[in-house]
Amino acid sequence: MADNTQIAGNRGNRARRIVPLVLVLALVVLGAYRLYSQRMAANSNVLQGSGSIEATEISVAADTAGRIKTVLVDEGDAVKAGQELVQFDDAILQAQRQQAEASLSAAQANQAAAQASLAAAQANLDQVKAGARSQELEAEQQAVLAAQGRVTTAEGQLAQTRGALKSAQAARDQAAAAFANLKQGARPEQIEAASVAYQQAQAAVNVAQANYDKIASRADAGRLPQSLALQQATLALEAAKSNYEGILSGATTPQLDQARAAVNQAQAGILQASAVVSQTESAVITAKAGLAAEQARLDMMQAGARPEQVKAAEAQVAATQAQIEAAAGQVAAAKAAINLLDTQIGRLTIKAPADGVVFSRAVEPGEVALPGGTLAVLADLGNLSVTVYLPESRYGEVKLGDVASVTVDSFPGQVFRGTVQHIADQAEFTPRNVQTPVGRRTTVFAVKLAVENPESKLKPGMPADVVFNQ
Repeated sequence: MADNTQIAGNRGNRARRIVPLVLVLALVVLGAYRLYSQRMAANSNVLQGSGSIEATEISVAADTAGRIKTVLVDEGDAVKAGQELVQFDDAILQAQRQQAEASLSAAQANQAAAQASLAAAQANLDQVKAGARSQELEAEQQAVLAAQGRVTTAEGQLAQTRGALKSAQAARDQAAAAFANLKQGARPEQIEAASVAYQQAQAAVNVAQANYDKIASRADAGRLPQSLALQQATLALEAAKSNYEGILSGATTPQLDQARAAVNQAQAGILQASAVVSQTESAVITAKAGLAAEQARLDMMQAGARPEQVKAAEAQVAATQAQIEAAAGQVAAAKAAINLLDTQIGRLTIKAPADGVVFSRAVEPGEVALPGGTLAVLADLGNLSVTVYLPESRYGEVKLGDVASVTVDSFPGQVFRGTVQHIADQAEFTPRNVQTPVGRRTTVFAVKLAVENPESKLKPGMPADVVFNQ
């Protein structure tokens, strides 16, 4: 009975100790809840939002179509304004420029010829008006002979240059035919002929070998005709075999490239020969004009000037002046054509419009780009921004120029400075990328902030949290 009383006393003591402990724990929980509620209330008053770091992007495009020759930058490369990014193939424009240069040379030659004709016509008019003395008649006769010699020489040179032009055209046709044959491949009759030649060469080696075997044991066998015949037959067999195998395998890429280069070179030869022909034709015209002027002067000296001759000489002067003006127009047109081609060639090299970083590269060498198609995208990392969305109830708490703190996950603890540079004038529905509970409301306003990036740590696409300083 005494034991039971003692046990009951012990239980009462433990109960009295547990009650105060429970009260202490309740007070701690209540205090923690109040502190948490106060912090939540404080945080609920902080104006904040989330978004992504954005950079000003520049899409670099060409205004003409063409095949990409070289891409000089890769994604991530830093570029300066004016730095070359992409080069287009300018082979066609370069060929057109050569033609324009040839036209300019011909026009300048015509201009020089017209100026020479004017000088001769003016001299003739002066001579007609002044009359001639005996010594002048003799000198003019020598001048006519000299002018005839110049005409003969110029006509000979013209014949030579025309022959050179025909040779250049024939070489171009031959090179084009050879290139076409290489691309087309060997015809059956060519393969058959090469096979027959190969078999005949093999038979000749067999015969030569049999003849050599008859004298092979002799000490002077290497000096006998049979030895030489065997060597020649062996070389002929190797050549026939190489020819036959080459015909069967078709043209190789180096052979095609060489044939194509031969066609281009022959075409350039035609352009050069055409320019020379134009120059020699102008020289013939000049020489004939000089001869005509000298002959007319001589005739006038011998017959004496008549009123109609004076008028004719004056008309010749006027005609040659008109030729000079026309030739000057041709020279100006040819120069304008060259300037236009130079401008077009220059526009085939695409340069960076501003400093930045290559954000993306859209083309590779060999691709054909269309007008307006994006070649590369540059990002200006010096001008970054972030756009957040504020609920309508707190829209009026932000104004232009306000400063905010920007943080990103990549650099915990580091705060970047942001400045409000744009506030939307119209509300919109909450975008899908809004993450904050406050931002997940039906109607929000977009607020764009310029973010300072002095050490270039921030990159486009980084998630960012913005807390407005109030």
